[in-house]
Amino acid sequence: MRIAIDARLGTEPRSGIGRYTRSLTEHLRRLAPDEHWIHYVDRPGTAPAPGVEVRCLPWPQRLVWSLWHAPRDLRRRPVDVFHGVTGFELPPRGPWALVTTVHDLVPFRFPALVPARHRWAVRCLLGGALKRAARVIAVSEATRGELLARYHLPAGRVAVVPEAAAAHFAPPAAPVLAAVRARYRLAHPYVLFVGFLEPKKNLGTLLDAVAGLRRRGAWGATDLVIVGAPGWGPDPAPRVRALGLERTVRFLGSVPDADLPALYAGALAFAFPSLWEGFGLPVLEAMAAGAPVAASNRGALPEITAGAALLADPAPAPFAEILGQLVGDAALRERLRAAGLARAADFSWERTARETLAIYRAAA
Repeated sequence: MRIAIDARLGTEPRSGIGRYTRSLTEHLRRLAPDEHWIHYVDRPGTAPAPGVEVRCLPWPQRLVWSLWHAPRDLRRRPVDVFHGVTGFELPPRGPWALVTTVHDLVPFRFPALVPARHRWAVRCLLGGALKRAARVIAVSEATRGELLARYHLPAGRVAVVPEAAAAHFAPPAAPVLAAVRARYRLAHPYVLFVGFLEPKKNLGTLLDAVAGLRRRGAWGATDLVIVGAPGWGPDPAPRVRALGLERTVRFLGSVPDADLPALYAGALAFAFPSLWEGFGLPVLEAMAAGAPVAASNRGALPEITAGAALLADPAPAPFAEILGQLVGDAALRERLRAAGLARAADFSWERTARETLAIYRAAA
C-alpha cells in the first residue's frame, strides 16, 4: 500500500502530537518495511528516514495546507491511505481512504482552556473530518466515549489505539541519575511536574497545594521542579511569588528528552493535576521511568494509571492530600513505583504501530 501520513508536527520536540507522530512513524517503518511510506511535511530540509518518501509542500497556513494544498498534490500523486494525526486537519475525500487520530475533545469540554484560534478550528472542522474518515483512531476509551456521544459515529468506525512511552523511559542506572541531578543542581528531594505551561495543565492548583503543605509543615525541604516550555496563558512566576514559593519552586524550562527519565526517576513523586487529558503521556512516561504518580482523576488518567497512581480532584485541597501522602510515606512511594512500572509495561509503540497498520488495511 501507499500510506501517506501528515508528519508536519513530527519536528516539534515538545508537543504530545509531535511525540505521537515521531514514535508512530518510526515503529510503522520497522513493522512493515515493504509498505510504501510517504511523509508529508511543510518545511524544507526534512531528512528522509530510510524507506520513506518525503513530500515537502511548504505553506504557511496549516488549514489551507490540509484543505487545499495537500489534496492537489494527492490528486497528482495518489495514495491508498492518508492518515491525519491531529483529528481535524484532514483533506477532502478522494480516491484515497482517510484515517484520523483524535487525541481529546478539550475545545468542547473546556473551551476557555484552549487558544481561540485552535478552538475555532476544531469546532468548525472536526465534525466534517470525522464524516470523511473511513476509520477514526481514539487514543483512549475516554476519548472514544466522548466521540461516540457527541458525533453519534458508528461504533465500528472508532477504534482505541493507545500511545506509549518511548523505550528510553526506564529506570536509569545510578551514575546516570547522579549525573542528571548534578547537571540541574537538584540538591534537595523534589516533586516533579512535566508539561507545557498552559491553563489545561492546571499548574496553579499544584502551586496552591504545595503552599498549603508548607503551611502545615508537611512539605519539609522538598523542592517543586517544573519542566516545560511556556505555552499560552498567564506566566506562573507571579503566582509563585505571591505564595512565597520562590525558594521552593525551580523552573528548568525545556530539557533534552534524554534527561527526562532520570528527572522522573529521581523525584519523590510526579505531580500532574491536569484538568483533562485525552491520554496523558507524561504520566505514562513517569511510571515507565519509576516515579510514583499523583495525578488528576479526570479524562483518561484513571484509565491509563489503572490503580497504579494516587488520583484526586484537580483542586488545591484534595490534590494536596495525595501529594502529602507521597511526600511523607516512603513505603507508599515504593508500592506505587512498582505498580507504575508494571502498568507502563502494558503499553508499547510496537503494539500501537501494529494496531494502526491493521486500521490502515481495514480502511483501504
